[in-house]
This record gives sequence, C-alpha cells and structure tokens, in this order.
Amino acid sequence: MAPRAVAVVANPASKGGWVGRNWDALARRLRAAFGEVALYRTDGEGDGTRCAQDAAAAGAETVVSLGGDGTHSEVADGLLRAGVGDAVSLGILHAGSGGDFRKLLEHGHDFEASCAVIRDRPAVAVDAGFVEYVTDGGRPQSRHFLNLVSVGVGGLVDRYVNASGKPFGGTAAYLTATVRASLRYEPARARVTVDGFQLGVFDLNVVCVCNGRWAGGGMRFAPRARVADGLFDVVVIKHAPIVKSVPVMAGLYSGRHLWSRLVETTRAREVVVEPLTDARAYLDIDGEAPGVAPASFRVLPRALRVHGVRGDFL
Repeated sequence: MAPRAVAVVANPASKGGWVGRNWDALARRLRAAFGEVALYRTDGEGDGTRCAQDAAAAGAETVVSLGGDGTHSEVADGLLRAGVGDAVSLGILHAGSGGDFRKLLEHGHDFEASCAVIRDRPAVAVDAGFVEYVTDGGRPQSRHFLNLVSVGVGGLVDRYVNASGKPFGGTAAYLTATVRASLRYEPARARVTVDGFQLGVFDLNVVCVCNGRWAGGGMRFAPRARVADGLFDVVVIKHAPIVKSVPVMAGLYSGRHLWSRLVETTRAREVVVEPLTDARAYLDIDGEAPGVAPASFRVLPRALRVHGVRGDFL
C-alpha cells in the first residue's frame, strides 16, 4: 500500500483499556505492517464515525478499525455517511470484548495475521444496514450498522454489560447480563412488519435484524445469515416465563433456538418494529445501546468493502 494510504481509527478504551496502555507498541506493529499510517484515537461515543469521515476526507484508501464491535460499527457508519463505502475499504483489527463480527473474518483472532489479510487481500463488497430509531430522550436518530441490531431485552443486556466493567471477559459478562436482564425486563408488545407485510404482534423478548450471525459474545442468533445476499435474517424470540425462556437462551450458542416454538424467523429487505405499549423496547446496535423503538431498518446491498470476509459467509 502507498504511504498514507492507510488510516487506523483506534479506541484506547477497548479491551479494558488495553489498546491505550499498549499504544506505542501497537503503533509500531501497525507501521511494521502498513508502513506510514495516519493514526486516529477516539475519545468517546461517535468519535469512530467522525474519525472515519476525517480519514476518508484526508485521502485514505483503507480505514482500519482497531477496537471492539462498537468501534467497527462506528467506523463503518463514518465511511457510509461520507458516501465512500464503495471506494474506501474497511479493515478490522479486533481488540474488544464480544468479538462477534470478527468471527466472519479470516484470522480475525490474530493481530499480525489480520494485518496481513488487510494489506494483501482485496476487499469484498458486503451489505450494511441502516436503522432509524429514537434516543432514550425521545429524539429521532439514525445510523448505519455492520453486524446486527436487536430490539427488546438486548439493549438492556448491553447496559448491564457496559456497567459491569467486564472483569471476567466478554462471554461471561454477556451471559451474566443476559440472565440478569431476562429477570428484570418488562416485555414490550410490538408489531413487526417485514417488506410491507405484518409478520405479527408479539410480546417481545427480542427481535434481531441480522446482517451477521453472532452477537452478545458468541450467541448465534442467525446461523444461516450471509453478509452479501441483500437480505436481513429476522429472528423474533417471544417472551415466556423464565423456565421456558432459559432453554431458548442456552440454544443461542449453538443455533438450536431456531427449533423453539417461541422463535419465528424470516428474511427481509425492510423491517419495522412498533411498540404498542409503554414498555421500553431497548435497542442494541452492534453491541451498543443508544436508544429504543419504534425503529425501522433497511438493507444496503453491497454498500461496504471489507477485507478478509470468509467466502462461506458471503
């Protein structure tokens, strides 16, 4: 890659502050892999989006996201907001808790191997999502997403995870938070519409609008999802007493939840979730919890070029 063609957007807070504590060593490793790179550090929510836009405006040909799923999502949002998703490629170096999108990538668990994939392999076009929702304060908001969005208990899980500090790692934090949230969550009754047709009215545990397959530190919500088929996989998990819900939640790690009578699935290009009661349907957008439903979604076919996506997920 030509000098300055690569920009890295890094979240120093990722992996419990590991990125920030090891910044000088990481910068050396990045320069060894890519040559002279432009380095951007995020300081808070939304900075990944702004940094990606700045990097694209400065002429980057590839923008590499160094952080967790939330950072990768913001960087993707920045490239798409800048209108350069088909021109500036996205590379992903994972340093977070959940690590769900990296499961779709070649060598997504290894820093140097991932750098080599970004440097040496051409990017492939994948779908992205666009969601419109409201903030906790009721303000309309929108953004792009990379992996998946859930509506229901998932956003409450995120809030517990982010408050926990993740002392025992991402998988344990998400599992503990899922149990805690399931015990305290008041189900929202909501209408779910797909491609203009009403799928149903449900007392929701969660509805997931999936581009990727995994979320929540390894839960396989959409085992058959592909990131370049122009469709979301939509998974509705209906609310039930805890004794019936626990087997469904346990089945998320293997994909066996799809066989439950509490689960409905379909594929769609557009999805709308409309709460019909005052109970809050919390949003999880790529591992972050920025607001609540009502929410509408649409797929953006092959809108983003990403390095290292495995062929069996396209």
